Amino acid sequence: MPNLEKLKLSFSFSHKVSVPIADISQQKKLGILLKLKELVLLYPRVKDLELGQVPNLQRLELLSLEGCHELKNLVLPSVLTYLTCLKLKNCSRLKFLVASSTAMSMVQLKILKIINCLEVVEIVSNEGSEDGKVTKIVFSKLISMELVGLDNLISFCSYKECEFEFPSLEILIVRECPKMKRFSEKESITPKLKNVFGVEGNEKTKWPWKDILNATIQKVFNDKVRIHLFNTTSLNVMIFF
Repeated sequence: MPNLEKLKLSFSFSHKVSVPIADISQQKKLGILLKLKELVLLYPRVKDLELGQVPNLQRLELLSLEGCHELKNLVLPSVLTYLTCLKLKNCSRLKFLVASSTAMSMVQLKILKIINCLEVVEIVSNEGSEDGKVTKIVFSKLISMELVGLDNLISFCSYKECEFEFPSLEILIVRECPKMKRFSEKESITPKLKNVFGVEGNEKTKWPWKDILNATIQKVFNDKVRIHLFNTTSLNVMIFF
């Protein structure tokens, strides 16, 4: 299908068939998706999604996965130089999003949303990085990032030799990430970011900016822990953050 630009696959919760897109590379008549720009998968029953095996999928501009409750491994194409929007929601068993080698190719990414992926520990893993060598990753066009409902998220990347730059990042929303003490091991460069937003009830709240991103995340984490302890011991009220 060389002229197909948008593909949306939706499955019911009872559907037990693996996602066809995972096997496209094995189908001679479906193996070429030269112009595919948007791929949306809703509630597929699949544990491994090897999109990296699908020829010419690196031209994707939008990738959205929702309700992939059994998904443990997401293998993205090693080159994603056209991707502008990446959304994952309710992928409850996924541990990380992309390898560092793949992240370096995402130079056009503008929007990143990771929501209710309960087992995600980090967004970028050190897979593909050389031990002892600093890996510099620049998300040059990323404007907006949302990290919401990530119960086990420790940081954006826990690898000590990964260095991140976000020269265009203006909006960062962090909500219900109780284990996130810092954004990354090395301090990230975010010249345009002056506010980090959380959510209290239905209202978006602005967290006090502390000059650098790691210090801001650390202060909010410490404040939330103190409030949590005070309320659970003194008022017997649980606060989730």
